[in-house]
Amino acid sequence: MQSAKLPMSFSMNRGFASSSSSDDEFFEDEMPIIYPPSQVRVGERAPNFTGPAVVDGEITKISLSDYKGKYVCLFFYPKDFTFVCPTEIIAFSDRAKEGGWEFEAANCQLIAASTDTEETHLAWIRTPRNRGGLGFMQIPILADTTKDISARYGVLIEKLGIALRGLFIINPQGVVQHVTINDLPIGRSVDEALRTLQAIQYHAEHGEVCPANWKPGSKTMVADAEKSLEYFNDVKEADEAGAFGSKLQVIGSKAEYDKLTRESKGPVVVDFYAPWCGKCRQIGPFLDTLVDKYPGVTFAKFDTTAPALEAAAGELGVKALPAFRFFKGGKEVVTPVTGYKKKPLEDAVAELAK
Repeated sequence: MQSAKLPMSFSMNRGFASSSSSDDEFFEDEMPIIYPPSQVRVGERAPNFTGPAVVDGEITKISLSDYKGKYVCLFFYPKDFTFVCPTEIIAFSDRAKEGGWEFEAANCQLIAASTDTEETHLAWIRTPRNRGGLGFMQIPILADTTKDISARYGVLIEKLGIALRGLFIINPQGVVQHVTINDLPIGRSVDEALRTLQAIQYHAEHGEVCPANWKPGSKTMVADAEKSLEYFNDVKEADEAGAFGSKLQVIGSKAEYDKLTRESKGPVVVDFYAPWCGKCRQIGPFLDTLVDKYPGVTFAKFDTTAPALEAAAGELGVKALPAFRFFKGGKEVVTPVTGYKKKPLEDAVAELAK
């Protein structure tokens, strides 16, 4: 079990500079308060709870089990009558039913929770929004006055007796699917919470997995080594158009390589690179300067990882990258240059251009 001591004053932390900015002086003769350990694990059953709450402007009791068969988005906040907290609660409440309807339409019950009393919650709701209050609320606000729920969900700051900004998405079977926890000064994004919920639901319904920044209507992938390639085939390398020398001619096939190096009468420089190669990327701007400096030389780039070129790269014996080969009159001339070597590379181009 875990223990905590009561600070002399909580008022110094009403601005919530951070969870670590607290008064370190304690009463010398106080008894420790024992809290249960965190019981939350993603993929495991969420701790059940029952507690007083304000629902539709009335004080009542709610339990997690009341929402069996629904998704639940349970989010903790530090304290009533503070500053960031009302912006979050209002933002979530306004997206729950009327207007957006997003969470209700997604079969999800939003629940806000703090360690304040239910009477304080009610007073805050009855305070107009333009005076720092919550006003009309479409979601329950749970009063975790014993701090038992916050402790079991792993968000309780024991020395302050308040909760971090933890958010938990629980599926209809009562299993935790998602957890995020912010420090006190950092408000959350309703859009991101909704996007995450939608991704969880999409996977539950379709079995496909949702890649980074997925939104409804975006492409998903099958969690299989072969079938996932359908998704990855459309993934572009970072700055692919401008990297590795934006002014270089692109070689798209072995046939194009053979025609360029064997049939071109003028001097040709071929840059062998790979998108994962940092040195290849770094030398790209220098290659563009060589293109401008030696207008009579054809510069081309050969992606050794491209499906149409990967086998050819092996046949050509390309190993170290970046690699540069030089051709004139259909023959390879000048010693190849490998690695990030600007001067040897320019010297070879200058010799080729004679």
